[in-house]
Amino acid sequence: MTYMSIADILSSLLAAGKLFTLRSLFTGDETVRTMIVSSDIFAVVTPPFSDTEHGRRLGEFRAWLDDFMEGAEISVAEDPFQKPPDAMLARVSPIEYELWSIRVTAPEDTAGLRSIGAFTERDQFVALIWDYREGIPDFDDEVEDGRAAWQDLFGSTEPFRGASLDEYLTNYTPV
Repeated sequence: MTYMSIADILSSLLAAGKLFTLRSLFTGDETVRTMIVSSDIFAVVTPPFSDTEHGRRLGEFRAWLDDFMEGAEISVAEDPFQKPPDAMLARVSPIEYELWSIRVTAPEDTAGLRSIGAFTERDQFVALIWDYREGIPDFDDEVEDGRAAWQDLFGSTEPFRGASLDEYLTNYTPV
């Protein structure tokens, strides 16, 4: 049996079109961090966005992803049980899964949306699933769906595990 690193698996998934590396809408391929997304997410964050609440919400999701890629400062909640409302990225429980929630809270008059994913290395994130916040009746179930999505793609290979936030990403503020 041949061992495949997470980078090897990721490369195969990208080549097979099962995952997609986003290009920043503003800086193209010149990004500080890498955002990789599932085909479901790729479909909803690729412009144009309709001039509806749905379109505005998906536009905000895409703006979050672009901010991530462009190296914007990100507020991060490391404790899954203490997530302030302004946390842009939050670890989820159970911690052993190494899954994180992208927290899009704009536009302000909406419940926002959440995307579950994991790091594959420092400053490289794979967004696996997403839903509008009001479409998630049980967040634990959403986490399990994220775990299943990871396992469908990466098998038994676990996500990147860092000893501190510095090992996951650059330019962040712990909240």
